[in-house]
Amino acid sequence: MSLKLPKGLISPEKAKELNQQFIKTRSKELNKIVKNLDNKPKKKDALSCWFSIEEIKNYIAYIESNAPEANGLRVYFGAYGKKATEKSNTSTVFFVPTRTVVGSSQKDGLEGGENSDIDDLDGLNNGTLGDPPSAQYPQ
Repeated sequence: MSLKLPKGLISPEKAKELNQQFIKTRSKELNKIVKNLDNKPKKKDALSCWFSIEEIKNYIAYIESNAPEANGLRVYFGAYGKKATEKSNTSTVFFVPTRTVVGSSQKDGLEGGENSDIDDLDGLNNGTLGDPPSAQYPQ
């Protein structure tokens, strides 16, 4: 059985470059927002979110068993509200499954359809914030 590598693999150097660009262009302003919302001058926004491989595999199995037509995962950026305890007002990411909607415009390189969120299945969130939340790549 041969291993089929996924499209979009990036080197550790590219990952570091992307993370540094995020920090350079967005992190400072996001940190200001978190500090103001929580009234904690030293609090910083999250720069990463961790999910175990088991969680990801279980989520994919959940999707496949409930929506066999699923064709991918969309990653959304989000933010926790004030009542989210230690995560309050910090950034997060969450996953939602997608499927092709036939007859829509071509998008994301797929012929004959558009990837549309499957909004009647639960998304996956509650990853662990980086340690510390403001730690940069690589941790």
